[in-house]
Amino acid sequence: MRVLIIFIISISSLISCGVNKPQNFIKTQEQGVWRSVNLHNNYGLFRPKNPEVWRRVIDVLSEKYDIIMSDMASGYIRTDWKKMTVTDKQYQTRVIAKMQGRIWHTAKLKIEARWRADNDNAWIIGYDKAVLNDIYRDIQGRLGTSVR
Repeated sequence: MRVLIIFIISISSLISCGVNKPQNFIKTQEQGVWRSVNLHNNYGLFRPKNPEVWRRVIDVLSEKYDIIMSDMASGYIRTDWKKMTVTDKQYQTRVIAKMQGRIWHTAKLKIEARWRADNDNAWIIGYDKAVLNDIYRDIQGRLGTSVR
């Protein structure tokens, strides 16, 4: 009986090791999560869709991600998926930014993550809380009304 219990515990631990999700991954029903940054207005308060704000947001995002889509007219930016290594699992994140308001007083940031466990063909969707906080701090620190 004791041998059987040890065997079951060993098998359970082996199985659970193969499906551990990445540490900062939060599974969600919808792809990603949004977070807003209030932007300061030192770049020309009364100029609609300020190109300096746009350039700075692009600069911040392109330091860590490849930009694959940007449309200044609509204020939309999307990065490519960035592969991250977590042991031998497949894990990727990307960032979407949407400028809000006539003078772009807010940047909405969306971090999407997807993870595929070993021998699994389907992606599990969610977001990465560490990437969300990192990108938020970068935008907040360079363009935000206050650093928190």
